[in-house]
Amino acid sequence: MMKLTKTILARIWWLGKGTAATMGVVVMLALIVGLASTALAAVPGDPFKLGRTNTIDQISTLVGSASGALLRVNNNGGGPALDLRVEPGEAPMNVNSTTRVNGLNADQLDGQGANDFVAEDKTYTTSEAEVGSGEGTDVELSADCDPGDRILGGGGGGVFAPDLLRVSEPIPLNSWRVIAQDNGNGTVIFARAICADFPPLRP
Repeated sequence: MMKLTKTILARIWWLGKGTAATMGVVVMLALIVGLASTALAAVPGDPFKLGRTNTIDQISTLVGSASGALLRVNNNGGGPALDLRVEPGEAPMNVNSTTRVNGLNADQLDGQGANDFVAEDKTYTTSEAEVGSGEGTDVELSADCDPGDRILGGGGGGVFAPDLLRVSEPIPLNSWRVIAQDNGNGTVIFARAICADFPPLRP
């Protein structure tokens, strides 16, 4: 009986020892995994890890007093040097200067592309004239822009005071129409159009 009791106690002690060892391993693994998980999230003061995602909820600032640029990103591959991602409706960049940036190609201004704007030196005028028969008859004529160009403005009417301008309006997309009442003797009625010159440009 005594021998049997000692055997049972020995087995119990052995099982307890194994369980304690197993629990110790579990605790160690939990600590290691917990520390590793914590290490995945960056904290202020951590170095920037190249080739990885650096996640943090605070701003990172680079300050210096160099005479040139403080940061240069050079991509020798076929892609861009900088890729900025924001939520819908958010600006991708903030600046504190209105100085022109050399070499920066801004394709749109307030939703309008370069082709929607006309340089001051890329405009011209055309005109048409006709001698009316007088006596209050209407004379209708139009001044036209070149095909592919756009009408910017215009005008017209009679040369002499008794004539009455009845209509002066643009005709989409490249003409200006005039209707004038030729009073008195027959006089010259004219129409003039101001046009935006698009390629192929006029000489």
